[in-house]
Amino acid sequence: MIYRILLLLTIIVSSCIKIPKDSYVSELKVPFEFDWKTIETQTVKIVEVSNVVNDKGDTIATLLPPGDYNLTVVKNSTLSIVKSNTAPATKAIGGSVKDAVYFPSKGNYATIMFEDLFPSKGDMDMNDAVFGINIEFYVDNQARVRAFRINIQPRAIGSSYTSIGLAASIYTFPGRSFVENISHSSNSYVNDLFRVNAAGGEYSVEQGNLFDVIPITGNFRAYFNNTTDLFLNVRNIDPFTTTQEFYIDVELKSNAIFPFSSLTLLEPAATGMVNIDIFGIFGGRGKEVHFKDGRPTNYFYYPYFISANTTNFATVDNWVWAVLSDQSIRHPQEFKKIYNAYPNFKSWAESGGGGGAGWYAPAVLDSLWTSGNFGYVN
Repeated sequence: MIYRILLLLTIIVSSCIKIPKDSYVSELKVPFEFDWKTIETQTVKIVEVSNVVNDKGDTIATLLPPGDYNLTVVKNSTLSIVKSNTAPATKAIGGSVKDAVYFPSKGNYATIMFEDLFPSKGDMDMNDAVFGINIEFYVDNQARVRAFRINIQPRAIGSSYTSIGLAASIYTFPGRSFVENISHSSNSYVNDLFRVNAAGGEYSVEQGNLFDVIPITGNFRAYFNNTTDLFLNVRNIDPFTTTQEFYIDVELKSNAIFPFSSLTLLEPAATGMVNIDIFGIFGGRGKEVHFKDGRPTNYFYYPYFISANTTNFATVDNWVWAVLSDQSIRHPQEFKKIYNAYPNFKSWAESGGGGGAGWYAPAVLDSLWTSGNFGYVN
């Protein structure tokens, strides 16, 4: 209801606000219902302590106790359940032996690419904030999520904004609070972008939201070892800028742990399900960039939706500002459109996801950033 009221107020207020209209027309003809996902949920039933591996031999889960699990994996994956003879040695978050589910898989990064020109379509190079992401979900002996770790590998900045932030959110319907505390592996000052309570090396969710918003960074630029240049690792003529990998640990309240079978990742909010969203912030706190169907926070500047003519973080012709690959892939150079750098991206999008998730092959290397390597598959 509050969300609807905010939209109504936005329409009223925006009648007095002139936002430049975006006259650009996409070269892609994307089906309206396409969700832009390369991942899907597969349900597995564990009857004894087991590991789960995919058809590439990657570990998706370790030492899972009996229960039902909705595993987020690359589309059309084949999963195998392998009985384990090892018992977990520790329940500590980040312990070396643990009951855990991994996204995209153990020790591997997926790639997230953001475009910063929302609500305008932008130049479609999808390199304004680029990072690798790996999430470890820790479960208890009743197959419930008790904590998770988000590992981040900063890679590139093609944005002219001097302040860029990353955050996660966790929510369900009806709403409730899940997070007990958050800790960061570095000396990150997340409160330069987010209102949090901090003490003893830990901090809270962002204050003032209807659901839990988990700051991942203060300024994303702080993790790049270059304080001089604005554009980092997006032009092959520039020197390679090294980066600092980091993680955050999120511990859930003892009365808010939930069955793993209720967990979703980057999905629309649904009754009875608990979704985790990842989003970016560019410039001011109000400019949030979400995946399609992501849920804006209370700090989002709602008149942006008027300019975009939609409220689901996709344009009227279904272009988006956030793209995920389940693999560690190279991002386009500055001003190189992603569908020119990856020719199969166009057919994948226009077919509504046909041909599977492997749009990153073949690649046009002249259009991609190749001056460094972050463990890419291409």
